[in-house]
Formats: sequence, C-alpha cells, structure tokens
Amino acid sequence: MMRNYQRLLNYGVAIGSTAIALLLSLWLEPVIYRTIGAFFYIAIIVSTWYGGFQPGIVTVVLSTLAIDYLFILPRYEFWINQPQKLLRLSIFLVVALVINLVTGNLQYSRQKIQQLNQQLSQENAEQLRMTLDERKQAQETLQQQFEQQRLVMEMTQRIRRSLKLQDILQTTVDEVRQFLKCDRVTIFQFYPGWGGTIIVESVAPKWMALLPLQIHDPCIGEENVEPFKQGLVTAKTDIYTAGISPCHVQFLESLQVRANLVVPVSLGDELWGLLAAHQCATPREWQSSEIALLQQLGAQVSIAIQQAALFEQLQTELTERKQAEIDLQQLNAELEQRVQERTAQLTETNDRLQKTVIEQQQTQLTLLEQAQMLELQAVITRNMGEGICLVRIDNAIIVYANPKFEQMLGYDSGELNGQHVSIVNYVTKSVTTEDANQATLSALLQNTEATYEVQNLKKDGTPFWCSVTTSVFRHPDYGDVLVAVHQDITERKGIEEALRESQEKFRQMAENIQAIFWIKDIRNQQVLYVSNAYETIWQRSCEDLYQNHLNWLDAIHPEDRQRVEIEFIEKFRTGQYDKKYRIIRPDASIRWIRDRAFPIKNELGELVRIAGIAEDITELEQVNLMKSEFIGIVSHELRTPLTAIRAALGLLQTGIYDKKPDKFKRMIEIAAIDSDRLVRLVNDILDLERLESDRAVLEKTTCNAADLIQQAVAGVQAIANQQNITFKIRPSNAQVWVAADAIVQTLTNLLGNAIKFSPADSTITLSVQQQTDHVLFQIADQGRGIPADKLEAIFGRFQQVDASDSRTKGGTGLGLAICRSIIDRHGGQIWAESTVSVGSTFFFTLPLPPEESE
Repeated sequence: MMRNYQRLLNYGVAIGSTAIALLLSLWLEPVIYRTIGAFFYIAIIVSTWYGGFQPGIVTVVLSTLAIDYLFILPRYEFWINQPQKLLRLSIFLVVALVINLVTGNLQYSRQKIQQLNQQLSQENAEQLRMTLDERKQAQETLQQQFEQQRLVMEMTQRIRRSLKLQDILQTTVDEVRQFLKCDRVTIFQFYPGWGGTIIVESVAPKWMALLPLQIHDPCIGEENVEPFKQGLVTAKTDIYTAGISPCHVQFLESLQVRANLVVPVSLGDELWGLLAAHQCATPREWQSSEIALLQQLGAQVSIAIQQAALFEQLQTELTERKQAEIDLQQLNAELEQRVQERTAQLTETNDRLQKTVIEQQQTQLTLLEQAQMLELQAVITRNMGEGICLVRIDNAIIVYANPKFEQMLGYDSGELNGQHVSIVNYVTKSVTTEDANQATLSALLQNTEATYEVQNLKKDGTPFWCSVTTSVFRHPDYGDVLVAVHQDITERKGIEEALRESQEKFRQMAENIQAIFWIKDIRNQQVLYVSNAYETIWQRSCEDLYQNHLNWLDAIHPEDRQRVEIEFIEKFRTGQYDKKYRIIRPDASIRWIRDRAFPIKNELGELVRIAGIAEDITELEQVNLMKSEFIGIVSHELRTPLTAIRAALGLLQTGIYDKKPDKFKRMIEIAAIDSDRLVRLVNDILDLERLESDRAVLEKTTCNAADLIQQAVAGVQAIANQQNITFKIRPSNAQVWVAADAIVQTLTNLLGNAIKFSPADSTITLSVQQQTDHVLFQIADQGRGIPADKLEAIFGRFQQVDASDSRTKGGTGLGLAICRSIIDRHGGQIWAESTVSVGSTFFFTLPLPPEESE
C-alpha cells in the first residue's frame, strides 16, 4: 500500500511541477518569450530528482505537448505542419531527455551511496554488539561457577577451622539460601521411624519458620527412604505437577512449599538426614549447576557431622579420663594420710613408692595423650576432602595414602601402599619422573614447605591437574617422609583456559579491525584498552594513551578542538557519543575521524565504563567532496551549451531572421554545435564513470604498437588536413598487452588535443620505444605549450589550461581524465612535459605481452 502511495506521489509531483511550469510560462510569456522552455527544464529536473527516471519522462511528454499546443505558432493545435515547429520541438525533446537522463543518474548515485553508508554502519554496530553480548554471557557463566566453588571451599575451610557443628550448619544454610535466592533452606535429621526435626534453617522473613518443629510425614515409609540411601536427589519444579501422592502434596502445602530440591546427607551407609531448598512463592526450574552445588554441600555436611561426632566422642573420653585422674588423686591423698599414720620406719619406703607411682602415671598420661592425638589425626586424615600421601624420601616409595587420594586416582583401598611414586606422575617427552622428583626436592630444600601445580595420572591413564602442598617430617619407622596434600583443580584449570581463549578471541577481533576499539573506566578516568589501530590512524603510541587518557586530544584540529572537548564532557554524562572531527598526525597529514561511544552499566544501572569505535572516514569525506564538486561542474558544463541553444532558438522564435537565410542557418548551426557538445559531454561522463567504477571490461590481447598508432592517425587525418598538419611516425616493431579499442581511444584523444592546439602547417611526432619492462609512447606537438603548474591538473575532470578553450577549441575537459583512467587500468603511467610557446609532449607506458615480460 505504501509503495503504491509513493508511486502515485512521484507521478503527482511530475504532473504538479509541469502544471506550475506551464502557469509560470503563461504568466511571464511576454517577458521570457524567447526562453519559454526554461521553466519546463526546471520541472523535468525536479520530477526526476524526486521520483526517478519514469516520472521525469512523464514531465518531458507533458511539457512537449504544452509547448506545442500553447506556445509555438500556429497555436492550439497538435499538428506539426511546419519544419520550424518540428525543429523547435525536436531540440526541446533532446535537451529534456538529456536532462532527465543526467538527473536520474545523479539521483541514483546519491541513493546508492546513502544505502552503502547505512549498511556499513549497521554491520559494524551489529558485529560489535554481538561480540560484547557473547563476552558478557561468558563472564556471567564464569562468575556463577566461581561463586559455587567459593561456597564449597568456604564450607570446607569452616569444617577445618571449627568443630562447632551448629555454627557450621547454620552458616551453610544461610549462604546457600542467599546464593540460590530461594525462600527457605533447611537441614533435617531423621529419628527412628523416619520422623525427625529441623536442625538448622534459613528462611525469608515472610515465610513460616519450621525450626524447631517436630516433623513427621505420614506418607513416607521405608520404601520412600531407601532411594535416598542410594543417593537419590529430588528436584521438583512444582509439587502440583510433579506426580507425587496427594498425601505428600498436602504435607508440603502445610509447610508452604511450592518447589523443592532435596539431597541426602549420609554417614557411611546410613541415611542421617536431608539438605533441602524450598521455593515457597512460585514454581521454580532447578538448574543442573544448582543441583550439583547442593550435592557437593551435602557431602561437606556429612564430613562436618562425622568430624563433630568424633570430636564429641573424644571429649567424652577425655572427661572420663580426667575424672579417673581426680579419683586417683583422691586415692593418693588417702594413701598419703595412711602412710603418715604409719611408723617412721616406712616413711622413706612410702616416699620412694609414691615417687615411682607418680612417674608411671605421668608416663601413662603422656602416652595416652599421644595415642589420642594420633587417633584424632588419623580420623581427620581419613575423612578430609583433600588427598594425602606419605612418600619416603630415600626411595620414593608410597607408605600411606588416605581414601580421598586413592579415590582421586582411581585405586582401591591400600593398592598404592608400597608402590613407587612415579605410578601417579604424568610423564611427557620433555618432563620425566626424575625431573618432577628433583623439582619437588629442590623446592623443599629451599623452604620447609612448597606449593605447586602438577599433572597426575589416574589408574586408567587419564591425566588431571592437582594443587599440591608438600612438607617433610621425621617418621619413627621410615625416616624422612614427604607429606603431599593434593587437591583436584582440573575444573578450575578448564575455567581458566576457557577464560584465556575468550580473552584471546576478543583481543584478535579488536586488533584486526581497521577501526580503533577502546574501553574507558569512568571512575578512575583511565583507558582500560585501545586497539593497535590507534597507532596506525593517530600515529601515536598506545602506551602514551594508557598513561594519560586525554593524550588523544592533542591531535585534534584547532578548529574542532573546543567543540570536541565540550562534546567529550557530555559523553561522560550520558555514555553516548557520535561525532566527526579532524586530527593532525605527526606527518602533518589531516584525517577525518568518526568517533562513536556507548555506555556499559553495572547491575544497578550505573554508568561504569564507556566503549567505542573511532573510524578513519577521510576517504568517505573526500568522496562526498568530489561528488559535490562534480555536481557543480556538471551543472555548469550543462548550463553553458543549454544557454547557447536557448539563445539561438529564442532568436529564431522571434522571427527576426525569417528573411535572412544565412543568419537563420547560422543560428541552427550554433544550436546543433552546442547540442553535439552536450552529447559529447554526456558520453564522456558515462565513459569516465564506467572506467572508474570498473564496469568497463578490458579484453587484453597482444597488439602491434604501430598498428594502434596507424588506426588512431587514420581517425584524425581528416581534421589534421584542414589545418595542413602532418604526422611524423617513427617506426617500431614493439608489441603490447592491451585492449586495442581503449588504447586507440587514448591515442585519438591525445592526437585530437595536439591538433587543436597546434598551429597550421606544423608537425606532430609519434614514437614508440621498447624498454626493460614496458613500452613507452610519445606524442609531441609544436603548439603553445602548457604552464608547469598545470601539467598535473590537466588530467583532472573538466580541467583545461584556459577556461575559454571549451568555447574556442571545443571539448569537454574530460579527455585527459579518460586517458589516465584507461592507462591506469592497464597498469601504466601517463604524464606530460611542456615548454611554453615551444610545444608539449605526452608520454604513457603500456605493459609487454606476458611471454616477453617473463
């Protein structure tokens, strides 16, 4: 619908502009009778520029009919019965069609440039946005994994540091609820009969607290608990759709539970209790990472409970032993009382006996304390989360490995004892077992303790990464023993490698785009990153920019500096920026820059960083400038012949030359000459545009240079004969690899210029020289010469030595520009040398045929 509306609007503009031109022409007919078609030309330009080629054709047709019917005698009839009327209408129609064609091409070029600019900007912005989204998503995933590992590590550290079970469990449920962002987290302990109580709880303020309720689920029996003993983990998104019994649904409703995640807490083969997370408000889809986290924490809770039970048992035993000591001391006091009552003869014997008893008691107490400490250390070693092994230093034999170490490496209980430590070392061609052992011993000799990362080898041959802390102590049976505490860090290594790969991809992307990518910290006023393209475009060091974040402003053009500084301050307030400015580089070259910025905010919506792209758009600005200049020059060059045509036709229209055939004929010749000039101008513009846009296909073949010169000379011989100008051709058998028609056109243009600017009865010399890697053509005339400051400018568009040459000598000012484009397409060069009042010589080079160049 919109397309039809736009099409109707285009044709409406064409009809409306024709109507306005007709009204203006009728109103001003007495004043501009001779130039009655001017307003219609303007209407053609307007309708073509606004709607395109077809609406322009409509305007041409309507304008032709209006002029025929209303302005050309005899009026008010469409019949063409006079040659003069036919001629005027034909000239108007030709000029109108040329204007329509040129305006349509200009309007199409403008639209094409706008579309390309918009497409390029959209692609760059979309590519940058996708890169930043991927990096942000990767960072969020890594942060979540890091938080999970941190939570597990903190609980492990609490278990090691504290023996207060209640504090450990309470801190665990608080942090789990905060991490999962759920409504309640509890640890439930079973009683016989599968009832139980909530030991610790963390619950949001608006939900019911279950501590210290006695909880009994009538729907749970031995058959329901057995899967939990086998390690069952239940994750129910919604209790109403989870397929559980109505009785259990009613029980969970009473506890305000809508979704839950439950993992077992076991002591050996016995089910001790449950670790549960509740979502009370709404259903919730539990993620696999959350389930894995709760499983890890359930295992840590089991360790904490076992450790607390062992500690409580030891405390009880110590209390009993202290009570025995007190009783023994009381007994000793009674014995002393009795001994004192005995005779003096037994005093010395009693004293020696008492001393002996005390020493034995102290020895027994010391041995008992050592045994208790060793037992405690053995229990902790067997149940801690890290793998521990003892290795003899003299022969590298493993004398002890705790269950965690055996599980980590995939060995059965006791299977590693007596094995050489090399069985667990990951050996490569560059790192041998001896190298690993020597590195460890060297570190221990320098310090009493060493920490390092190493790759170990599982029983099935799978390598994995461990963080190892080693120390040496004196063993009563084995002498010097190396104690190595291993922690599996394979997952952390994978995360670090993924992060490095992500950073490397971002770095390669940023450093391989031609634009400058930069990131700046708002709070610290510091450049965090700038790509290497800064050194290419600014020609300044990136290191200077890191040291001074305002260093880049020093290169801003003085005329743009104040504006850029004001806009720069505004950028820090909003984080958004899209401006153009100029810079002056150290080599004094001036470049146009388009600088765009966008904000990076934190989770609170605060602006913390600004990222942006700075592009060198100098070539684009030059293209826009050239386009403006080209339109201005073309408009001028079109207006000049059109003015002459309009003047000649105006004089004929007045009838003053009706009785003067010679004058009448001369006016017709002027109109025809300027029409030819207009056609040549359009053809030259089209030829030049095809060459520079690479749309002209040059089919190259091996050609004789002499044949090309003869064809060109034959084409201009008739013009030379009119001025009695002769050609002097120096013979050559050189061959060139060219498109023959294009080179003949080049020679014809150069010979035509030589003839136009040479005096009568003069000579034009043509020569060809074969050189090492190309063939050199020379065309020398005896004309007026070219000033030195114009020798390069004459190869530009619409450039002539004297502005009056286009009127006196003819030509469009595009011939030499076409010659340069043709020679450039052949990989050659073209230039001119001249002496004023003596003559000019034009040179150009062409490539040799492939077989000769080889």
